[in-house]
Amino acid sequence: MKFITRRAILLALGLVATVGSPRRSAAAVGALLGENEPAAKAIGYVANARMVDAKANPGYKRSQTCATCAFIKFGTGRQRACSAVGDRLVESAGWCKIWKLRGSK
Repeated sequence: MKFITRRAILLALGLVATVGSPRRSAAAVGALLGENEPAAKAIGYVANARMVDAKANPGYKRSQTCATCAFIKFGTGRQRACSAVGDRLVESAGWCKIWKLRGSK
């Protein structure tokens, strides 16, 4: 009779948890948000922060981009998911009116 060791059980459980865990792939994240979509217009999103009209948006500063915003997911990609628009992809170089500094309260 062969006994199963505790180590073998834990190894098997770890393997099942790793293989069976749902991962969020790039395909699972929403499509790229366009500037002309209603969701983008509602928050004043522009794909390139350099194109922001500073007179129309007095709160805008050059250092404010989606890459430094609290709503964007961590990462280094050019396009990342933004929780403010339902995890749709936005350009890291973009900007919107609800920009909030990452780490601020």
